[in-house]
Amino acid sequence: MSADGSAPPVAPSRPRAAVLAVRAFSWPLALLALVAGGLVRALAVPLHALRARGPGDEGAVGPLRRYATAAARWLSFRTDRFPPLVGRVPPDGESPGRWHEARRRMSKSPVALAAWAGIVLYLYVGIGAQAGWVAPSWESSQPDLVYARPQGLGHEHVLGTEQIGRDVASLALRGTLTALWIGTFAALLACVLGTVLGAAAGYFGGWVDALILWVFTTIESIPELLLLLSFAYVLRKNPSFSDFYADTFLATDLHVSVGLFTIVLALGLTSWTGVCRTVRAEFIRHRDRDYVVAAKALGVPTRRVLFRHILPNVFHLVLISFSLIFIGAVKSEVILTFLGLGLDAGEASWGQMINHAKLELTREPSVWWQLGAATVFMFGLVLAVNLFVDALRDALDPRLKH
Repeated sequence: MSADGSAPPVAPSRPRAAVLAVRAFSWPLALLALVAGGLVRALAVPLHALRARGPGDEGAVGPLRRYATAAARWLSFRTDRFPPLVGRVPPDGESPGRWHEARRRMSKSPVALAAWAGIVLYLYVGIGAQAGWVAPSWESSQPDLVYARPQGLGHEHVLGTEQIGRDVASLALRGTLTALWIGTFAALLACVLGTVLGAAAGYFGGWVDALILWVFTTIESIPELLLLLSFAYVLRKNPSFSDFYADTFLATDLHVSVGLFTIVLALGLTSWTGVCRTVRAEFIRHRDRDYVVAAKALGVPTRRVLFRHILPNVFHLVLISFSLIFIGAVKSEVILTFLGLGLDAGEASWGQMINHAKLELTREPSVWWQLGAATVFMFGLVLAVNLFVDALRDALDPRLKH
């Protein structure tokens, strides 16, 4: 207590060294995200200028300037308030929002920080592989031999080579890109589809609920593996689909093969039912609560009630579903590749490595390093995603207080 009986002022706490280290490690990724957010806002400037302006409307240049200032402050470590990529940037005297509060809570967890650092490392490897900076010579092999003697762990090949002379470390690093493509976009497609349909079914009820309920009940009545194989077979073996995809942006500029795109599409279109059921149940529970009734009484548009009022309260469940679908998609690639409906033989993926390793394990002496490398890389990615999403779910759950 001070002399006048009041409590002494509390000095602001400084960020811990671990938080600063993880923030510095993820700085390039944050820079890419902030630049993308700035580009989206800049593209919205002409659209905003077409609207009628009212008194005090500063147009779109003012919010864009505030966003650039907030992004520069975060990138220069002058603040810990990461500016939202979409929407308005709250001023310093205003609450920064639930996502900033979630980051603050997660920064207190060493497990969450370590998991995020692991995810960022995998993302760097994937981005580098896509750009050709990581494992650029993964396709090189010994041209004179159909089968070469695999080399063990050594200085020239850290993780050894496989039976046609390709470096196992390069294959594993390149397989990271394939896993990120499949897991991220298959889970994203499934979560978007399941969330939209589940929100509509739970909020509107009636015939909308009955129709959506019939659709995902019918899909769930089919064995999951059989449905996945059917989708993959129809898409992969359809010449018209292959010819159409060959001229798309994904094939010509991003070099995403038709096999990879087929896996993403098949997994995304068959994995949304669990998300739909969970979101539907939560929307049914929230649609008659006081804050929803008050929003409808004030004339708030339905889409804002759905996605600005109810969805944030159930979004932590969508994150759990995302992590589960991500993990399942990475594993499903192994099954589809083993059955010949996944990636082509010349593409690098952990599924291809495990598929080829079954022949190497029967050799004498046994060649285990290709299977071991693919397993360790897959285990690290799955573990990091699981731990991080669990921490993010706890941080966003409104029923938990930290």
